[in-house]
Amino acid sequence: MSFGYSSRVNRALPLAAVLALAACRGTVPERDAPPEQAISAIVIGARMILPSGETRDGTTAVNFETDGGSRAEVYRLPVKAGENFLYLIEPGSYRFAPTRSIFGFYQPTMTVDIEGRRYRLPFPRDIQRLDSYTIKPSKILALGIIEARVMPALPGRPPEVRVRLDDSVMARRKVIQDTIREMMDPTRPLDTRESAISWSRGLQNSLIDILAEDDHRPLYTPAP
Repeated sequence: MSFGYSSRVNRALPLAAVLALAACRGTVPERDAPPEQAISAIVIGARMILPSGETRDGTTAVNFETDGGSRAEVYRLPVKAGENFLYLIEPGSYRFAPTRSIFGFYQPTMTVDIEGRRYRLPFPRDIQRLDSYTIKPSKILALGIIEARVMPALPGRPPEVRVRLDDSVMARRKVIQDTIREMMDPTRPLDTRESAISWSRGLQNSLIDILAEDDHRPLYTPAP
């Protein structure tokens, strides 16, 4: 009987090791799930652009992390071209960061897959240097749209891809409005639509906050 117990423990060890390594990369948060008590959410979209125009065939990922060393919250945010993602996360102060390896080390390059081709580039400094985001309990924050643009290739050279975060008022308003419309689509699963109803007040409040920013923008820039 003790042999059987030892055998079960030995089988469980590899699974525990795999789970531990996966946690080092960061947790992929639940998407479009109903809100739990005091849980928060972020909304982020993705846009992939080729020289021939925009495509919906593309993916990439970024990390979204708090400070705190080994106790930090580390989320991995996969995004797909043309889609908006409502991810549930714990409240806190977060920054964008490069993705991590299975051992928890930051990866120096960002990977973007577009129409079957893989592009690698240094993680954009403009994204890494953004101010931290304060995610309040039970609130939804629109981050904007991760945009990857493939530049026309020069003769004899591989094409270059540039990545930025479009966090303009227009982009953040779009991801909230599109999320509301997509989650309430009658062709979506019932549990997704029920989640949209549960999040409806948070989504509406987020949209109101964004529209208020737009209303407060100056209509002109005074001369120096």
